[in-house]
Amino acid sequence: MASMRRFRAALAVVMSAILGLGILGSIPASAAGVDAWMTVDTNHPAAGCVVDTSVEVRSGGGPLAGAEVTIVLSDDASSYIIDSMSGTTNSSGIAWLAFDTSAAWSAKAWLEVQVNGSYLGGRTIWIDGSSCSGATSVLDLSGDVPIVTDSWVPEASSSNSSIAADGSFITPVIYGQQRPLSCEYAAVQIATGMIGYTVSEYEMEAVTPLSDNPHWGYRGNINGSWGNTDDYGIYANALTPGLNYYGYAATSFYGGTNTLTNAIDNGLPVIVWLGMRGDLSHNEYTADGTRYQVTAYMHVMVVYGYDSDGVYLSDPGTGSKKYYSWGDFLWMWDVMDEMGLIVGA
Repeated sequence: MASMRRFRAALAVVMSAILGLGILGSIPASAAGVDAWMTVDTNHPAAGCVVDTSVEVRSGGGPLAGAEVTIVLSDDASSYIIDSMSGTTNSSGIAWLAFDTSAAWSAKAWLEVQVNGSYLGGRTIWIDGSSCSGATSVLDLSGDVPIVTDSWVPEASSSNSSIAADGSFITPVIYGQQRPLSCEYAAVQIATGMIGYTVSEYEMEAVTPLSDNPHWGYRGNINGSWGNTDDYGIYANALTPGLNYYGYAATSFYGGTNTLTNAIDNGLPVIVWLGMRGDLSHNEYTADGTRYQVTAYMHVMVVYGYDSDGVYLSDPGTGSKKYYSWGDFLWMWDVMDEMGLIVGA
């Protein structure tokens, strides 16, 4: 959970200061004063893998030797620590590390980086691959906000699901949502407008229930302010009955880049849920104990195309087209468990 990660990070910094060990003497206490990069051999390993990881640290334009670097892999839902490893940067400012996925409880994990006791950031690791190797993933920890760049692309399957150089596209519909938190309903209007009768955001709202659990209905006030988790929105499964009511097929899925590209190849738009500012998630519970995730600054767009470099989307928030590299897109989509909704006629 994001709150637990922030607690551990804050605790590490506070304890270093209280103990007066001089740990932070070799680098500025603020992460913004350090340039650091974490390279992971694959961010989609199989269970039971040891994944090589390196962290390069630079300060003032030069390599920072002798810095203590720690990586911690934890279960995303429970914050249970799966594995951790520490090392010291060499004369080139690089620490060579690894993490073991053998003790993972679920497919979604979080890998965080600490340098000299200061938390610098982290990224989602999906323990859902078929091997222990793959294309590398690079996390840029420089400055205040981590930026992810992945070279990972989905493996080709027997169907036409690989990412081709020339890509695949549907003629997009551009539309701006009419209320602060109506992006999901606006996304339905965009997606249905691409393939047939346009279901307006107001028509969709009229046939959709309300619920604290966004998997069951719309959560909060649709006229609230974006970014909080009380006035929030709705998830894929809860949109399906409304789409069915208007004569559309709807298929929700999680963790499926191949599923996404297959849909576009077949001329079907895909609504996607994105954590626009990274993993600012926490769990909440219904009265019967059902757990669900909510994420601050969640937003919804419609994918209408892709190529070997990235993804093309219609953004109801700005009423414009958007493009993200595969790395940037996966960084945001991973936060929401790669939730998607295929809209078909």
